This record gives sequence, structure tokens and C-alpha cells, in this order.
Amino acid sequence: MANHVEHLFAGYPAILSAKDVAEVLGLNNKTVYEYLQSGTLPGYHIGTKWVIIRDEVVDFISRASNVAERPAVSVGP
Repeated sequence: MANHVEHLFAGYPAILSAKDVAEVLGLNNKTVYEYLQSGTLPGYHIGTKWVIIRDEVVDFISRASNVAERPAVSVGP
């Protein structure tokens, strides 16, 4: 499952901004900050900045899936 989520974050840096997370997940920045502040989304509040580790977000989303494991997609007969 993590591979599907990793694909969403391909091309993004190891440290994400709230804007990056909002783009990938289709949320607005305010919602991302609310998720960070409530602990719904993993992140580290350092001073006035949030540090969001891409791999932690990928793991978090993968664990939150309601599908244990997705079957491989086959192409062709």
C-alpha cells in the first residue's frame, strides 16, 4: 500500500511544507495546519514553523487505509 501513497509524493522533498501536503491531499492550507495542531497529521512544531517529514506522512496515510493490501493490477489477457 505504501507504494501507492509514495507515488503521490514523488518529486516532493524529504521535508514538506503545509502547502505541499495540501496539494497532494487536495486540502487547503488551513486544514493541514488544523490537522498538524490536533495531531491528526504527523509533524514537529519548532518555534513558529512546522516540520513535516514526507516518509512519516506516507507511513501515516498508509496505516490509515481501510484496505489492508491492494491487489496487483494486471494488464492484458
